[in-house]
Amino acid sequence: MNNGITEPKMAANDDSTPVIVKTYNGPEGSLVLFNEYLCYRLAILVDIPMPESGICLIDYNTIIYNGCVTPEQYGYGFYSTYLNKSATLLDTIMSQIQNKEVFYKILLFDHIIFNTDRNPGNLLVQYYKNNKGLQVIDHSHVFINQAVWDANCLIRAMQERDYLSTRVIEENKILYGMFFRNMSIHKEDFDELKLLFRNRITERVLRNIIADMPTEWMPPARDIEALIEYLLYRIDHIDDICITILNHISK
Repeated sequence: MNNGITEPKMAANDDSTPVIVKTYNGPEGSLVLFNEYLCYRLAILVDIPMPESGICLIDYNTIIYNGCVTPEQYGYGFYSTYLNKSATLLDTIMSQIQNKEVFYKILLFDHIIFNTDRNPGNLLVQYYKNNKGLQVIDHSHVFINQAVWDANCLIRAMQERDYLSTRVIEENKILYGMFFRNMSIHKEDFDELKLLFRNRITERVLRNIIADMPTEWMPPARDIEALIEYLLYRIDHIDDICITILNHISK
């Protein structure tokens, strides 16, 4: 597709549905596939709109054009259904978006997964008849250290109480600013969402999602355990995270 450091490929699945694929052994390694799948499943759990996504297999039966995938990249990849009639989010169309209130969830979700890579290119507007709706894509670079996180960085983050960090809101300020200029955010906007996140993102859910992934994507067991602990720690401190967000916005 000639864009993105993960070098995504345009493809079609067995039903000829257009999809975007991030391959095994891509330039950013296998953690981006793990990140994408885990965050996709969590986003769907909290009702964040995303194109249908999942695990795909590229092998010797796959038709490859222009050598865009090498045999070293055969194996399980992550796919996301291609969105027809979609465009990158722009400030000028914010007032026309019917579901822009979903931003409250996106903002909180980005803080739970420590996503500092949210930009206009991974928040798309899909045009369908008279409806303009937001669709979220791309969670390849999350969990603080993005494509190279491990147990050490996660444990250090918990020790340093990173739930008080403003890095997420600061590093995503270009995209977030579009919403802040067009809608107000108050404590009450987070009240129901906090309960939703607490009820749906649990240890059992996290372990079940991870168990569904190919073994080829798996980081070491110590890193997985640290990530589960880290995400539950973020959920445990969701009140503090909301206060940090609101305090930063009010400055």
